[in-house]
Amino acid sequence: MFDLHIHTRHSPDSNQTLDEICAQAVKIGLKGIAICDHVDLWFAKELQTDQAIRNCIADVKKARERYGSRLTILQGMEMAEYLYDPQTAEQILSLGEWDVVLGSVHSVRFEMIDDSYSRIDFSTMPMETIDRFLKEYFRHIAEMIEKTDFDVLSHLTCPLRYINGKYHRNADILRHRDEILSIFEQIIQKEIALEINTSNFDGDFGKLMPDIRLLQTYKKMGGKRITLASDAHIPQNIGKGFAEITALLQDIGFDGYCIFRQRKAEYQPF
Repeated sequence: MFDLHIHTRHSPDSNQTLDEICAQAVKIGLKGIAICDHVDLWFAKELQTDQAIRNCIADVKKARERYGSRLTILQGMEMAEYLYDPQTAEQILSLGEWDVVLGSVHSVRFEMIDDSYSRIDFSTMPMETIDRFLKEYFRHIAEMIEKTDFDVLSHLTCPLRYINGKYHRNADILRHRDEILSIFEQIIQKEIALEINTSNFDGDFGKLMPDIRLLQTYKKMGGKRITLASDAHIPQNIGKGFAEITALLQDIGFDGYCIFRQRKAEYQPF
């Protein structure tokens, strides 16, 4: 199997080296991985993301030479808030030849909030405000799909990892069913894959992103392209939950998943 979303020490929230990643991937029997370090445009200049991505590209080249046929190593990136700074986004995209570009929303400008949702304290936020925050999150995603070029929509519903997981607020995502259905229509039409993110499969949140109910809806709407993604920031999370979710996905009706090479989708049967 392929894990299509892994971070290295060239992301600000990970310390794992590519050697550690590759060793773990081979150990657990993965066929391939995609290295998708963060390109968060709100913070790109202060984090020196340009140089970090250059370093990532160099590491991937060396790892490919070292591992050869034992492990396929795909070069990717996780691009977030592209529309905040399109010029820098295009500059970073020009640094290399990409196998896969993930599209993400990590930060939402909302009323007095101007930060990544992973750093927002939702503990006392009124539920009505949380609902409006989520509505704005989905609006950001819809605009990203409409106006930017990427291959995989990453961790849809990720704010719930903090709202419902960390802060136990029990927000009902189905209150935003219309926005989500519209997003599914957009990605199906544009042939963008939907990421099945397992990063919190056994954590506080305890769900896939998006969850099983939404994956069932996506399939019924004609959605076919999915990717498997641990979003691992430490070696032991690589390929996390893949065996369990494969059975769940087959029950829904999926018989395989996608990987990307040179930004072209390739089907992989389960």
